[in-house]
Amino acid sequence: MGKMKIGFEQMFDYLADYLESVSWSRETLREVGNSLIAELGFNSDPANAKKNKQLCDQRKLVESMMNALLTLVNYHSVADCLDFSPILPFIGTYDEECTDTMLYILSCTGDMKYMEMIEREAARFPSLPLEEYRAELLGRAGSAKDNI
Repeated sequence: MGKMKIGFEQMFDYLADYLESVSWSRETLREVGNSLIAELGFNSDPANAKKNKQLCDQRKLVESMMNALLTLVNYHSVADCLDFSPILPFIGTYDEECTDTMLYILSCTGDMKYMEMIEREAARFPSLPLEEYRAELLGRAGSAKDNI
C-alpha cells in the first residue's frame, strides 16, 4: 500500500476533526488554541506568505487554521480565555469567509473590547451578519457578568 501524502493545510483540517472529540483540560485547550492563533498570525502576515509560498497555498492554509480554531471554540467554549493579539493586526486582510469566521469567534469571547473591531470589519462585507455578531457578543458578555 502506498503512503498517503497530505498537504500542510490538510493537517489543520485533521486537527479540526480531532478537536471535535478531545476531552482535554481547559488549560490544554487554551494552550492549543493560543498556539494555533500564533501560527495563524504568522501565516496571515503578508511578509511571511512569500516564505511559505513553495510549501502550500497560503489562502487555503489560513482557511484551514481558522476552521480548526472555530471547531475549538464551538466544541469547547474557550474563546474567552484565548489571546487573539497575534491575528488582530491582520483581520483587515482576510476575505469575506475568513472575516466571517473571525468575527464570529471574537463575538464568542463576550469581551466588549472587540465590538468596535467587529462593527468595522463587518462593514467591509455588507452581507456579513453584524446583528448576529452583536447579539452573540452581548449575550456572552451578559452571561459572563451573571456568573461573577
